[in-house]
Amino acid sequence: MFSAPRFLIAAATALASLTGACTAQTVAPDDASLNSRIAARIDETLAEGVAGAIVLLEMNGERQVFSRGLADRATGEAMADDNRLRMASVGKLYTATVIHRLLLDGRIDLDRTAADYVEPARIDGIANADIATIRQLLNHTSGVPDYYDDAWEAQVSTVARNTADTTLDHIRGREADFAPGEDSGYSNSNYQLLGLVAEAVTGQPLGDLMDSIIFAPLQLQATGYNVYGDPHDRIHGYGRGDDADFDTFTLQDNNGADGGVLATASDAAIFLDALFSSDGALADIGRSMLSDKFDRGNGRYRALGPTYVEHESGLNLVTHSGYIDGYVTTVVRVLSPDITVIVHLNCSEPQLAGTLARDMLFMVAAEGEG
Repeated sequence: MFSAPRFLIAAATALASLTGACTAQTVAPDDASLNSRIAARIDETLAEGVAGAIVLLEMNGERQVFSRGLADRATGEAMADDNRLRMASVGKLYTATVIHRLLLDGRIDLDRTAADYVEPARIDGIANADIATIRQLLNHTSGVPDYYDDAWEAQVSTVARNTADTTLDHIRGREADFAPGEDSGYSNSNYQLLGLVAEAVTGQPLGDLMDSIIFAPLQLQATGYNVYGDPHDRIHGYGRGDDADFDTFTLQDNNGADGGVLATASDAAIFLDALFSSDGALADIGRSMLSDKFDRGNGRYRALGPTYVEHESGLNLVTHSGYIDGYVTTVVRVLSPDITVIVHLNCSEPQLAGTLARDMLFMVAAEGEG
C-alpha cells in the first residue's frame, strides 16, 4: 500500500537497484565467509539509521535467515527469525494467486471486468471499473485511480480503514488516470477491486480463500491475512512524514486485498518457491501470472501480479516491493537457478531495501549462471 509519490520513489529505486550493474560471486549461502560478508553488508544498511533488518537468502533449496538490529528501539528487543513481517504491497501476490486459481478453474475470465462480477452499488462511480479488464487490474494498466494518495495517508491512524468500501469511496467520482490499456500506472485500488471479484464469484471472504488456496495447502503456519494482535507481530516501524523516529507500530495500515498479509520471511519464501519453482505446488498459478507481460522498457515488465525483470546478467526474475510508513519489504525470486531473496527493514527508506536486495542477490549468484 503506497501513496502515489512514495510508490513511484519505491518502485524506481528498488527496480533500479535490481537492474543496476553488479559483480557476482559463485558461492553457496552456507559458506562461512559469505555469511560474514552478508552480515557486514546488512550492518552497513543499519548504519544508515535503520533500526533492524530481516534478510532471507535461499539458493537451490538451502535457506538462511539473517536477523540483525532491533525490532523495538524503546525496549531494545532484537530482531528475530520468527518475527512476522508486515509485507504491505507484497500481499498483492497473494490476492493475485487467488484470482489466478479462479481463472484456472474457469470461474473468471481475464478479459471480463469487475462490473461483470461485483454488485453495481459497490463499484458505481469508480472510474474504469466497468471497462478495465481483470487482466488490466492485475498488471496496473487499468487507469483506475489510486485511493492511496496523500489525503488517504494523512488519515491512517489506529483504526483499520483499508476495506474495499472505504478505499473505493475515497476515489468514487474521480476521473480515470487514463484509458484502460493505454498506459501503466500503479494503483492499489486495482487489488481492492480484485478482492471484491474473488469474493463475489465464490461467496467467501478473501481471507478464507487465501487460507484454502495458499496457507493450508502450503502449511504456512506463520502467515495470515488481516491479522491483529499476533504475538509475533513485534517489529516496530520507524518514520512518518518528516519524523524519521516516529514509531508506526500502532498504525493499522497493513490490511486489505492490496496489502493485508503478515508472514515470516521463511513462510514468504515457501510461497514464492511454490509459485515460481518449476515443480512448485502452485507452479500452474506462477505460469499463469507470467503468461502475459506489459513491456515497460529496459527489460522490465508488468506481469499479471508481479514485476518481471530480464536482467542484463542473464538472470530472469520476478519481484515485488511493499512500503507503508515504517516498513519496507522487497522480495525477489530468480526463475533459474532457484534463488530467493527477501529483505525487510523497519524504516521508511525503500531505496535501502532495494539496494540491499540487489547486493544480497549477487553475493549468492554467479552472474549469467543458468
